[in-house]
Amino acid sequence: MSRIDCISNRNIKIIVEYLNSKLGHHDCLFEGVEYPADRYASADDFFLNEDEWTTYDNFQLLFRKAKEMIGDDYFYFFCGASSAPLKSWGRLGYFERLFASPSDGFRRIPFFNKQLNDTKEIEVIFPPAYDKIIGKMRTILKVQYHDDVDVHRDYIVDSYRRGMISCIPTLWGLQPARIRQPLNPYDPEILFKEEPEFSSFGMDVLFKADSLTLIHPLDGRRRVIGKKVFLVPDIVDGNPVFLGRYTDEPRQNFKNNPEAILITETVQVGKRILLREGELYKAPYFILDVVYDRLSLWRRCAQVFKFGGASKEQELGLVETIDRLREEIEMRNQAYRALEKANLELKQAKKHLEESNATLEQKVEERTAKLKKAQEELMRFNKNLNDLVSSQVKELERYNELRRYLSPRFAEKILSNGGSLSTEPQRKMMTVLFSDIRNFSSLTDSLEPEEIFQLLDRYLAEMTRLIHKYEGTLNKIIGDGLLVFFGDPIPMKDHAQRAVRMAIEMQRKVDELKKQWLQFGHDLGIGIGINTGYMTVGNIGSDMHKDYTVIGNQVNVASRLESHAAAGQILISRRTYSIVKDLVAVEEIGKIQVKGIHNPIVAYNVLLP
Repeated sequence: MSRIDCISNRNIKIIVEYLNSKLGHHDCLFEGVEYPADRYASADDFFLNEDEWTTYDNFQLLFRKAKEMIGDDYFYFFCGASSAPLKSWGRLGYFERLFASPSDGFRRIPFFNKQLNDTKEIEVIFPPAYDKIIGKMRTILKVQYHDDVDVHRDYIVDSYRRGMISCIPTLWGLQPARIRQPLNPYDPEILFKEEPEFSSFGMDVLFKADSLTLIHPLDGRRRVIGKKVFLVPDIVDGNPVFLGRYTDEPRQNFKNNPEAILITETVQVGKRILLREGELYKAPYFILDVVYDRLSLWRRCAQVFKFGGASKEQELGLVETIDRLREEIEMRNQAYRALEKANLELKQAKKHLEESNATLEQKVEERTAKLKKAQEELMRFNKNLNDLVSSQVKELERYNELRRYLSPRFAEKILSNGGSLSTEPQRKMMTVLFSDIRNFSSLTDSLEPEEIFQLLDRYLAEMTRLIHKYEGTLNKIIGDGLLVFFGDPIPMKDHAQRAVRMAIEMQRKVDELKKQWLQFGHDLGIGIGINTGYMTVGNIGSDMHKDYTVIGNQVNVASRLESHAAAGQILISRRTYSIVKDLVAVEEIGKIQVKGIHNPIVAYNVLLP
């Protein structure tokens, strides 16, 4: 359910900035539009305050009026796309600095959607990933309107939304994203008859006898341009989702085959496409298929250094954002105190003028009632604003904390359940893995830093991908060494099996990477040590600095096994072997003494298949 004031004034600010960039002014835009004149001196003061929200009718009126002022058929799309180059999204721009790539921006679209409107929900169906077939990055979004919002009235916002989404890659110097919209919830009979954008074409769209027909705007003849089909769901994370597949006849093995209308012919007037062949209408929701360029190596390197050195800047940006919100509260408090002072002065004047001014008492009572009402509204506003600031700060802190250690899918899963990393250390049965590149010191002595960075960048990227694949927690990257543990923060029964399978795949991947390293005159080989046992995990440290990590004798055992492993070897402890003995073949290599453990431990070398 959407509230009455369902559109954030950040949208109005984007419209105004675009008008100013094109016309040099936004004169007359707010003429005749209602606003809370009891709280704001002018319409500009209200509509350009990004902390305020306005009604859907006001937004529609201003949006269509702005298009008339510019006179561009593609105004709505270009207005949305202008938000990136014009930086017109206000203080939301501070959050841009927290993103390392366009993919981060696309993942957080649902969060920013809630800051711009209360009419719809956006869900990331397929997170951003590289599509080898098209050689581009790709993500799929689902847009579903609230039940009390008429999607046909929001047609112009559809183009505006696609413009905003398409401009995300431009923040990193890339070309705008290309967006295909295979599913649309519009009913063509309603949309093309009621939407003012199509009134001049006189198409008289009809759906009859399972066919969609219209009077073509070019030759005036009625044509069949669509037909009835039945949507076929895809299964995503165990749930059925309609992504654009359909059939001419309903399938008996699917419980829900909703009807839709398939457009069979593109309808175009000049350069403007009114209907596109292959798109589906009367669908349950929108599906946006977004394709964009992958960040090049040098841009990724630049972003790494930018991100690594921007933590203080991010902190200041977030603090400034919160301070601005709190300044707004203080300004309203000052206004309340001024009203309170004025009320006191009126009461004092009343004592002297009561006999000569019979109406003064009534005026004071009216003013007092207004003051009380303003006070109540201000208290509600302060509470809501403080709650909003606190919730957004907590969500941002949890996201940044989780992203340090976990795969994006894992982090999003924890956040969706309202979770975070445990603050108190606890003992758990887990599996820990250490890996290290052999003879790395000789490599650093003979190669330039740029060459070492190029080799390590590819190596660490591949290792991190495998860690995310097996849902491990990447605890530390120390030079060329990695510390990974399994079993926390998400419990898993097969943590030992995951660790061993990942280690085998790591050795295979190292064999693939050897060719690149040999070009620089060095062989690539890593040693891996794995141990399973009880260890302490959690935020460990002082108030000045805490680190989410694992400690204990069993961690030391894994580290000692790694130090004894030769290039290409995977050494595991007896406890780990007892769990995975049906999974891999091993050979016993003898006993190893570990500091802090009285008896030597037996080590096993995993034989690679």
